This record gives sequence, structure tokens and C-alpha cells, in this order.
Amino acid sequence: MGNSPEERLAGLLGSSLEGRLAEKAASFGGLLTRASAVRLLCQESGISTEERITLLQARAGLLPFSFSARVDRVFPVQRFPGGFAKSVRLHISDKSGNATLVLWNEQARLAEGGGLLAGDAIECTGAYLRAGEIAISRRGTATRVGNGQAAPAAKPKEGICSIAGIVEKAEGVREYADRRTGEKKRMLAFTISSGGESFRAVWWSPPADAPQLCAGARVALEGASFRSGELHLNGFSRVAAQGAAGKQGEFLGIAFEGEGVALLIGKEKFMLGGEDALALFCIRPVPKGVMARTLLTMKASALEGRQVSYLAQGGRLSSLLAED
Repeated sequence: MGNSPEERLAGLLGSSLEGRLAEKAASFGGLLTRASAVRLLCQESGISTEERITLLQARAGLLPFSFSARVDRVFPVQRFPGGFAKSVRLHISDKSGNATLVLWNEQARLAEGGGLLAGDAIECTGAYLRAGEIAISRRGTATRVGNGQAAPAAKPKEGICSIAGIVEKAEGVREYADRRTGEKKRMLAFTISSGGESFRAVWWSPPADAPQLCAGARVALEGASFRSGELHLNGFSRVAAQGAAGKQGEFLGIAFEGEGVALLIGKEKFMLGGEDALALFCIRPVPKGVMARTLLTMKASALEGRQVSYLAQGGRLSSLLAED
């Protein structure tokens, strides 16, 4: 049996297919094309009219379709006013060409927390073309398949690149004044170890929901610019704490035990040194006259009772991100 809608319909109706098609066309005054008649009969018979096609074929397609492709780049998640909608754009490709895929709301969660990275394979159903981009219908699906070894650990080349590695040191968020306008802006600096080498990374004007990193976190940097031995990220770049979406729990609070800091998430308790705790909450430097414990308590209080995603390796908490 074939895979096209008409072939599936023929398998169901057999020799009566042509007569049923003629009846359907006649019911529309003979103005119905064969393709439209096939589509209507398929819908009545519970047969999907969706075909599996390539990205090149999708450019001329009008009907819903399914496809598989490689993810080349994942852009930062866009959140809209009111917090009720979000989307994420992906550059994808297959042997026939490339395209832009837009995922909305629940589908966009696939790309959060490092759940989808450049190099991964993706399977989609219920896709359709809208304004030159591929979108997924509410009944459609977008699924990550296999492990594409996204952002290989290797020395990056000059220009735009992706890289994965381990955070060796997190300097935290700092403020600086724009040289031209004097406007106060923020930057997040950290050192990443990849392929046996270490590189300093600077994220200029990181978003408010940027993942909180500390030493030991495994991250993937996408859309970074590598120049003069440093990695630079901007609003089109993405920092994904790999594995952070694998664990979720309710943030219960913070406690101070001697020189250490205890964070309570669900049924787990994580001990951190003071410096690591400050870096995890992106507190750096500590203002003069303010106790580090005070700042940590304020940051932790804002998270109490909220669901968080976190990455823990060997019982060590290395990244923390509040859920929406």
C-alpha cells in the first residue's frame, strides 16, 4: 500500500474509489478538483492527508505535512507581554535545503533548558507553511530524536560558532557604562573549559531569565562570536545549561551552616561554598556595607515556593533556573 492520501484511500475503498470521487465532485457542481475530492473523502474516512516531505517540497506545499530535519541553530526564546505567549525560532536543514521553524508556547518548551541544541535531529508532524516559515499546528508535534552531539567540544574558529563545555569559573553579573551613551548595562562573564582548553566568555546584556551558572555547570553556547581568544554573546546568542530541564522541584529556601550555604529543592539539599552560592544567584560583586548573607537571603526568598529547573552532578548543584 502506498503512502499518499489517495493511495491510502484506495486501500480503504477499493474498486468503489472512482465512483465515490465522481459523486463528491458532482455534489459541488462538478467544480471540485480530484485532489480536493480526495482530501474531502479522506477527512470523512478518518484518513490523514498529511504527507512526509522534504524542506524543499514544503516551500510549495499547502496541506499539512510531516518532516525530519537537523537543527542548525536555536535562537533565544521570545516572551510576549503578559507572559501568556512565547515562541522560539530554529534554523533547520535536510539534504534538500533549509528553513526556519517556529515553535509556540508548549511546543517552545522543547527548546528550553538545553532540551534542544544545534546538531540535534527533530521530527515534526502537523506542520504548515506560514509567511515563509514552518509552524506546527496545535494537534501537531515536534520531537527531538537521538543525540546529535550538539556543539562539539573543540577549539572554536574565528567568527560565529557553537561550543559545549564545563564552566570553570563564573564571575557573575556586573554593571558597566556604555562608552558612547553612558547608559548602564549588564554583562555576565565566565570561563568555559572545552576540548582541553579554557576560554573566557562574555555575555553582553544577558536576559532577565538567563540561566544562573556556577563552577561545574555543563553548558552549550550557540551563536557566539569567537574573536581574539574570547567568546562574545549578544541578544541573538543562547546559553543553555545542558540537563537543567531534566530535574524540577519546588524551591523551599536557604539556610546557612557555618561557612557553607544550604539550598533546599524538593526533597534534596545542596551544600555550596559562599562564593559558589553568590555566583549561582549572579551576585557579583557584593556592594560595600552589605552582607553577602543578606543578598543571598533576598534572592532565595524571591524563589521560595516556585518551581525551578536545576542541574546537579555528583550531588553538586551547578545551575538553577526559575520556571515561568
